[in-house]
Amino acid sequence: MSNVIVIIPTYWTWGSERADGPVEAVYDHPTPLDGESTLPRLLKSLTTLEGLQFSVLILTAAAHPELESAAADRVVGLIAPFRAYYPIAQATEADAAFIRERHPGLADSVQMRGYAGVRNLQLLLPHALGAEVIVALDDDEVVAPDYLQTALRFVGRGHEGERVLGLAGFYLDAHGGVMLPERPRTGNVFSDKSAIMNEGTRALQAAPDRLVPTPVAFGGNMVFHRDLFTSVGFDPAITRGEDIDYVINAHLAGYRFWLDKKLVITHLPPEACGTLSYVKLVQDVYRFIYEREKLRLAGVDAVQFDPYPGRFLRGDLEEQALAALQTEATPDVIARFGPPEAIVAQAQRHATEFAPRYSEFAARWSDLMEAIGQDAELHERLLARFNQPA
Repeated sequence: MSNVIVIIPTYWTWGSERADGPVEAVYDHPTPLDGESTLPRLLKSLTTLEGLQFSVLILTAAAHPELESAAADRVVGLIAPFRAYYPIAQATEADAAFIRERHPGLADSVQMRGYAGVRNLQLLLPHALGAEVIVALDDDEVVAPDYLQTALRFVGRGHEGERVLGLAGFYLDAHGGVMLPERPRTGNVFSDKSAIMNEGTRALQAAPDRLVPTPVAFGGNMVFHRDLFTSVGFDPAITRGEDIDYVINAHLAGYRFWLDKKLVITHLPPEACGTLSYVKLVQDVYRFIYEREKLRLAGVDAVQFDPYPGRFLRGDLEEQALAALQTEATPDVIARFGPPEAIVAQAQRHATEFAPRYSEFAARWSDLMEAIGQDAELHERLLARFNQPA
């Protein structure tokens, strides 16, 4: 088993025959059960990787529990052709349940549902397999042959007097650009989100060194060293933006996150993304109000995360959120998801209730990781998946 594990979450939703089926976890663009998956395209690009040996673990998440078995069956078929090129296996909610049963009290929040839940399993399961380095990709990307060599160039090594334990890289679009499409600025941070994110990207690009400290990371292009992922987890209370939240969690634990300007992937999301803009906006409102409260409780000034996400963590956040929601609101989405005023109030209640719990989760994470690392039965359960015949 390689000590470098490439981890790839893949998200699934109802097929065309039941497109309006119930949803318990919202993802940006889950693949319909009867739709074409982008996963094989990424797996094919991994066959060209140069350098060290690696293993690939696919995490299969579904928008609703009723879909889990069918989604797992689809993924079995998708990954089978690639067993000839590298060790590859799949993990599902059944593995999360296995961990919960074996480690009650420590693993209550472990689940293959929601972005933070999936991302925590991307740390827990490779640790059970003995990984030293985890390389996190998303299923709607492709990588160049030198990607893995670049990803491993600095991780675990010293730089500017400290070890590089967490590493991020840029997303390229289909044309090789790193900037998001921008609309004219409105003065509302939510409407201007792409422009503010681009401002942050330009600042990182303008820094003189190849390796620069970063306030942001992109979940489909992150590298974690064992000394980081055994110490810091993804906050279970975050439903969106869990990658940037992880950078903040690392900061709270005393770890710096770095961006390598040469660590790039090509992001090729499917054209039909499915999730309503109002729903994404609601989740952004929740996440930023929550994030601001978490930093307040920790006594950390959000300015150091400027321009993004810092600009979204100011005192005018509720006012900005309400205005943005009112702009996007229609009678249909209000009927389905609630009016803007109620959403902002609910987000405040969510932050007040859950932000104080993060410190307890953070303190328990290393204990959970220690237990996972010593769980021989879990290790054998996962290892057997890689040893199946092609």
